[in-house]
Amino acid sequence: MLARLHDPILVLVSIGVVALLLWVLHSRQRARPLPRFLFRKLLHALIGATTLALTALFHSRGWAVVPPALFVVLNASPRLRELLPGLADDPDEARGLWMFPLGVCVVDLLFWDVSNRGAVLAGIAALAFGDPAAALVGTRWGQRRYTRWAHGRSVEGSLAFLLVAGIATAVVAAACPGGPSPLRAAVGCGVTGAIAEAFSPAGVDNLMIPILVSIAYQLLS
Repeated sequence: MLARLHDPILVLVSIGVVALLLWVLHSRQRARPLPRFLFRKLLHALIGATTLALTALFHSRGWAVVPPALFVVLNASPRLRELLPGLADDPDEARGLWMFPLGVCVVDLLFWDVSNRGAVLAGIAALAFGDPAAALVGTRWGQRRYTRWAHGRSVEGSLAFLLVAGIATAVVAAACPGGPSPLRAAVGCGVTGAIAEAFSPAGVDNLMIPILVSIAYQLLS
């Protein structure tokens, strides 16, 4: 009986933890506001880390896609942005809100493997940690901007993505036997994710990063 309830309980836990994170950070933002950009990236990383941890615990792909699918619908609603000001200040940021859980849904649907979930977890890890690292470093220290492409992103941001996502995917590879070696995952997935992040329009990177990193992880296995 408990085994049958495992995944439904995880669905409720996933929704509850994300709701709690939103409430805590929004309350903290009202009391002692952070810069909105930093607030969004902190929220991105925390929800990404939560998604990564809980995805590893699901048994069934069908149940695993329920929380991100629900958040695609909720995040696309203007009502959420009215309730939680600061989540998105322009259309690009609003698009990124619902493309984040959509990216998680897609990698769950395409790459789920009960015995080895490495590709799914690698894609989520790169999105959770590499993307905010690239944004923060590129905004703060980015001097060498790509020209004619990359939507204003910088070499410094890409290097930050490569380093952070490389470490994150190497940890996934080390924890999930049967996939690529940690070094191969770090280099291959880090480079692939950095290119996806640089080429994708704002917001769309939240969809493209996990998909392309998961593909790279599979090909490297």
